[in-house]
Amino acid sequence: MAGPLTMNNIQLLRSQVYEYLRGELRNETLKPGTFISMSLLMQSLGLGRTPLRDALLQLEVEGFVTVLPQRGILIRKLNRQDIGHLYEMLGALDSRVLLSVANRIRPEHIERMKAINEAMIREDTSRDFGEYFNRNTEFHQVYLQLSDNHEILNQLTIIRQRLFEFGRKDWGTILQLNYDEHLTLIELISRGQAREAADFMRDVHCVLDISDRDVSAE
Repeated sequence: MAGPLTMNNIQLLRSQVYEYLRGELRNETLKPGTFISMSLLMQSLGLGRTPLRDALLQLEVEGFVTVLPQRGILIRKLNRQDIGHLYEMLGALDSRVLLSVANRIRPEHIERMKAINEAMIREDTSRDFGEYFNRNTEFHQVYLQLSDNHEILNQLTIIRQRLFEFGRKDWGTILQLNYDEHLTLIELISRGQAREAADFMRDVHCVLDISDRDVSAE
């Protein structure tokens, strides 16, 4: 017989439901642009309304779904304007963290960024874009992990996930550009030019020209 439903058990269940739904979004079992029924989800998962509702509310806050009364849950589909706005947010937050931790970046961090960048350019994204995404995240984490501002770091994680982890994308045309821009960032940081590195991050690296770059979450 199951034990009493304690607060810890409730929180664990919410977390499990959230991670399950994130997985369904990631593998596109829940497809962008489609509606799903709260009732059908409850039946298929064998859940009560509260843990499912709480998980969906978290996903809504993070921008992955929209809960519409009487209609169900809309799986959000990023359009090109959405992608541009997310890049703008990414640049603003990432550059702020980079500037705040610049005096903590050591030569070993620089070498780690160089090694990751070289590995990234060798990835076969036609085979496994996920691995490229992981390395790109790892590249930026070298300096981001030096920050203790967990609120900003959490938002950066969510933005990167929305941009890179969900939906199909063709990044083949910008891999070299991303590699070259990383080299510029590394050079500026290694010279101790923190302000210039942060400006480059915000105004160049995280500015998406959606008319020229072949990037789509569709």
